Amino acid sequence: MAKLAINGGPRTIDRQIGKSWPIHGETERANLLEVLESGHWWRGGEAEASMVARFEQGFAAFQDAKYGVAITNGTQAIECALKAIGVKPGDEVICPAATFVATATACILVNAIPIVVDIDPANYQISPAAIEAAITERTVGIIPVHYGGYPVDMASIREIASRHGLWIIEDAAHAHGSTWNGQGCGSLSDIGCFSLQMGKTLTAGEGGVCLTNDEALAEKLFSFHHIGRFAGRPFYEHHIVASNLRMTEWQAAVALGGLERLEEQAETRNRNTLYFEKGLREIEGVSPIERDDWVTRWNFYFYHFKFHSEQFGGISRQRFAEALGAEGLGIGSGHLHPIQKNPLFTERNWGPACFGDNEPPDYLSIQTPECDRIAAEEGCSLTHRLFLGGTEDMDLMLEAIAKVRENVAELG
Repeated sequence: MAKLAINGGPRTIDRQIGKSWPIHGETERANLLEVLESGHWWRGGEAEASMVARFEQGFAAFQDAKYGVAITNGTQAIECALKAIGVKPGDEVICPAATFVATATACILVNAIPIVVDIDPANYQISPAAIEAAITERTVGIIPVHYGGYPVDMASIREIASRHGLWIIEDAAHAHGSTWNGQGCGSLSDIGCFSLQMGKTLTAGEGGVCLTNDEALAEKLFSFHHIGRFAGRPFYEHHIVASNLRMTEWQAAVALGGLERLEEQAETRNRNTLYFEKGLREIEGVSPIERDDWVTRWNFYFYHFKFHSEQFGGISRQRFAEALGAEGLGIGSGHLHPIQKNPLFTERNWGPACFGDNEPPDYLSIQTPECDRIAAEEGCSLTHRLFLGGTEDMDLMLEAIAKVRENVAELG
C-alpha cells in the first residue's frame, strides 16, 4: 500500500499551518477611520503629523536609519534612490541574478545599465568575487539584494565599493527586520530601499520606502518623490524635474499597524526557523542555509533550504516538490530564475531608454552558472507566513519532508 500522498496515501498536513496573510487588527481600523474622518487623505506636503510622516520616522528608527521617505512602491523606491544618488545615462550598476526583475529594470528606467552577476552558492546572495570581476571604468554603483531577507556580506561589498569609488544602494525589499551585525538592513549603505507589496513581511498592499543616514541624500530623495519641491520652500516652487511618488495616508495607516507587530513577528519567525533548521539537519538529502556570523536576525520574505538529489534517492527537485506538495507543504524557488534570461533582456525590449554613448551587454552571453544550477536543482523556498505559528507547525513541515525521504523509493 502506498504511503506517499502523491500515490494515494494519507496527507501529512491536513490543516492550515502558520498564519493567513496579510494580518490586520484594531490599529489599522482606527488609523483608517482617522484618515477617513480627517478629510486629509494625502501627506500634505511636509505635514509632520501626517500618517506618512509618522510611518517614515517609525520605520527608519526600526531599521536604524536617520531618515525615511515613503514611496509609491518598491520599484520606484529604487528609481528614486538612483536619481537621488546621481546616476547618469549609460552608467553601469551591478546587481545579482537572483532577485525580482525590478532591481534591474529600475536601473533601465533611469537610463542606467544593469550588469548582472552570479550568487554565492553558500547563502544565495550576490557574490563579492563576481562583483569585483564585473567592475569596469563605467561602473558607478552596486545594488546588493538582501535576497529572501538574508543579510548580504556588507563588509566585503563596502570594501569593494570604497576601493573603487562606488556607491551602494541596498535592495532590502525582502529584509524588513533583518539585521547585519545587529544593525537593520537598509541602513548599511548610501540608501536602502524597501517594498510594502502585499506579500512582504511589512505590507500596505503596495508601497515602498527609501532610508538613508545622509541628510543631503534625504533631501534629494524628498525632492525626487515630491515633484521637485524642496522642504521649507514655497509649495508651488519646483526645483528639479521629478515625479509624484508620494505614499497616501491610507497606505501609511495600514503600514503603521503592521509596524507595531513587526518586531514580534520577526522574533517568531527567527525562533521557529532555528527550530526548523535543527530538524532539517537530521533529514538526509536536505539542509538549511548555514548562517554567516554577520546574520544576527533573518526575518525572511521567503525561507530557502537546500535539496540534494544525490542524497535524496536521486529524484529531481521537481519530483521532490510534487511529492511534498501532495503532503500539504507547497514549495517554490523564490526569485532564483536568473533575471537576465527574461525576454526583456534577451530580446532587448527596453523601449525608448537612452544609454548615452554606452549600450547594454548581450545578456544572452552573461553566464551565472551557480544561480542556474541552484534554481534548477537545489533551491527550495517556503513562504514567511508558515513560520508565524507554533513549533507544532514546524514539526508537521519536518514530518512531511521526512516522510517523502523515507518513502522515496515510491517515486522511482
